[in-house]
Amino acid sequence: MTATDAQTFSPADSLDAVQCRRARLARDPRFDGTFVLAVKTTGIYCRPICPARQPAEKNVSYYRLASQAAAAGYRPCLRCRPESAPGSPAWKGTSTSVHRALGLIHNGALNQGTVAQLATRLGLGERYLRKLFQQELGISPAEVALNQRLLFAKKLLAETDLSLTQVAYAAGFGSVRRFNSAVHEQLGLTPSQIRGRRPGQKGAGIVLQLHYRPPYDWQAVTNFLTHHAVNGVETVSADCYRRQLTAGSVEVRPIPGRDALALQLELDDNRQLMPLVARVRRMFDLDANPVEITATLQQDDKLGALAARSPGARSPGHWSPFEAAVRAIVGQQVSTAAARTVLSRLAFACNRGSRVPFPEAADIAALKDSDFPMPGRRRDTLRAVCRAFSGCEYTLSNERLAEFSGIGPWTLALVAIRGAGDPDIFPHGDLGLQRAWQALGGEPNQLKHASENWRPWRSYAANLLWRSL
Repeated sequence: MTATDAQTFSPADSLDAVQCRRARLARDPRFDGTFVLAVKTTGIYCRPICPARQPAEKNVSYYRLASQAAAAGYRPCLRCRPESAPGSPAWKGTSTSVHRALGLIHNGALNQGTVAQLATRLGLGERYLRKLFQQELGISPAEVALNQRLLFAKKLLAETDLSLTQVAYAAGFGSVRRFNSAVHEQLGLTPSQIRGRRPGQKGAGIVLQLHYRPPYDWQAVTNFLTHHAVNGVETVSADCYRRQLTAGSVEVRPIPGRDALALQLELDDNRQLMPLVARVRRMFDLDANPVEITATLQQDDKLGALAARSPGARSPGHWSPFEAAVRAIVGQQVSTAAARTVLSRLAFACNRGSRVPFPEAADIAALKDSDFPMPGRRRDTLRAVCRAFSGCEYTLSNERLAEFSGIGPWTLALVAIRGAGDPDIFPHGDLGLQRAWQALGGEPNQLKHASENWRPWRSYAANLLWRSL
């Protein structure tokens, strides 16, 4: 597809060109990450907040995805760095299957896997998945994955001292030769030219900046993480979150004066870098649009006051859907404090040495009955889930989880909110939500009906209510 061809397809049909024009002329940060603009006269695509001289409207095309602009022949701007823009939300008009596929690709599903394997994970045929991408995005899954790898590599070149070989493999390329060729073909520069001259990083590990749309309520997020921290696995302070991994560690801090968090990683295998960054972004809910969410929730008579007090509220989560499932099963009918105690005991029972990461499915499944401080039925449910997903925790989904005995609506809702980052889930049967609703003067039997007015941000409404307790 050429840039001229893109003008007819380009603005992915659901985009409002008038709104996009106003947003980019105003350099409105609320739209950063929701679309990119491509300039025909320069062959460059930018974020709407790019500080470069504004191009004439006749020379501009708008795209929902950076990968669409790249497929049309445009190169990313070296000034505004599209790879640093917050990820876009669930796009209107994009099917659930395509949205799920995009999420898996952004987590590195095609770095080592194939499109056929991706289709199988989604329960679709490969041919049908390719057809959906072409219909809704105008590009193939492979083109999305290539652009994702290129932008991630560009970020690593700009922000780290990793060697070019390390960058190539960390970004998901199978060889340095393929990496060099793709960078030159798609970006018009060599990796060395992109890196340029800059001061090296100080300290151990890899440090990256994870950008978000402001405001960001860091205190509320760390309050949640503190409340759910598993001893030995996680440590949370006012300005830092630390976590042990099976093959390394993660540390996240706010960056004063910037709309970004600093992510420091020490990894045994840098090929896991891309999916780990995606997990941290989801865990800290960095792709949310807080202005839009707050504007919706403030319209509610009872919820509005809570939303106004925390305009940068997020819906924080856990490390993975599998971890969220384990936490939710353990937390059935017990307090959060009691669940933390059980989880800590499980983690130390599965301890593999000096590191105490969150236990893997196979480790939990192999524990003796005496290692499970919980009722027998809950133990059997947890063990059955762990046996089913041993060695393939990343394949866990709510559809598969719902097939297990002992898994009900509340557990599935918690996994959707905390594990998958679903923005529109509301477990109206949760006792804490009901108590918080009544404290605001609401009738218990009205909560489910009232939550319909909070779509598509019901998960954020739930977080505000839980926090109010």
